[in-house]
Amino acid sequence: MALKVTIHQPEHFPYMGFFQKVQAAELFVILDNVNYRKNYFQNRNKIKNLNGDDEWITVPVEKKATSKNINEVQTSLDSYWKVKILKKIKNNLNFDASFIYCHKKLIDINMASINWAMSKLHMDQKTIFASSLNVSGQKSELLANILKKVGATEYISGPSGRDYLDMSFFKNIEVTFFEPKVENHYSCLYNLV
Repeated sequence: MALKVTIHQPEHFPYMGFFQKVQAAELFVILDNVNYRKNYFQNRNKIKNLNGDDEWITVPVEKKATSKNINEVQTSLDSYWKVKILKKIKNNLNFDASFIYCHKKLIDINMASINWAMSKLHMDQKTIFASSLNVSGQKSELLANILKKVGATEYISGPSGRDYLDMSFFKNIEVTFFEPKVENHYSCLYNLV
């Protein structure tokens, strides 16, 4: 039986191409058991403010976050950041995002943002966490092991996968490179409210 699977790290209010790729799959694996990357989209994303300028919405994280997996990262203990980010979103997008930021772990905040967007887009793809699959490996090997574990027949990669995937790991799994069609690369928050 054919099973199209995509795998992606849990980003913060991801851009619309993220959801287009998920929509092309039947199963979405959240890659939560890999290292957190600083200054990436795991804890921030961009919106346009009322003046038409680019602005970041950022979740501050604990100091040693880069030594942890994404699913282990805690947000900053200084809770003032929540007041600040909620005010920024409310003032620029007229949206109350308090239900997104009521969590203490970054993974929970990001999943709340992803689930909110999927609901707005009427998406019902099955979602599982890579950490629940008990597979090992690094980079392409890890992705291939995840795909084998869930019984994937096709892996839907993002376009940059062409640059880093080691295809030797994907025997008996068709790999396709999804090309998103987006009007902008701003956060789904900016595009969906």
